[in-house]
Amino acid sequence: MVRHLRTEKITDITEGLLRRIDPSGARHYGRVVNAWENAAGAEIARHTSAAAFKSGELVVCVDSPGWATELTFMSDHLRSAINTEIGQELVRSIRFTVSRRVALKRREAMEARTVNAFYVADDESGLPLSETERQQAIYAASVIKDERLRETALRVMIKDLERKKALLSAKTPYAPSRAARDDTTRP
Repeated sequence: MVRHLRTEKITDITEGLLRRIDPSGARHYGRVVNAWENAAGAEIARHTSAAAFKSGELVVCVDSPGWATELTFMSDHLRSAINTEIGQELVRSIRFTVSRRVALKRREAMEARTVNAFYVADDESGLPLSETERQQAIYAASVIKDERLRETALRVMIKDLERKKALLSAKTPYAPSRAARDDTTRP
């Protein structure tokens, strides 16, 4: 008696098992929601947020009724774009709902950009000091007795003076610095 074994691919077995365990397709929730921004595009994504995916329906929150109406007319195109992005025909329909959450998210993002722009590092570049300015800094630091401390203070003082000189010249771009005027008027 010969036994005939029926062989199955492991992928077919696991996919069938997953379908029995999760008939609503909740395991695809993350893939669909994350793919929304890429599939919709930057302009639409700024006014929307994918909120839920269940039984083939994607729920998208929109910040205004006008956007909800416009996107409803575009839903077939968006559905095919998101399915293309995912690589499977998971989304069968898209429902758009107006939510303040999207407007709040957009406002928070704008505030974060404003705060980040405020805390941008200052331009570290400075204008080099003239020889007269450098000598004045050396003279001011000469009162410090400890040699290492004096050198450190002198480096910090020169860096600070160079930065201040650059800031001052940025405010008055055509006016020569006082040291430059002093150097040119001396014989």
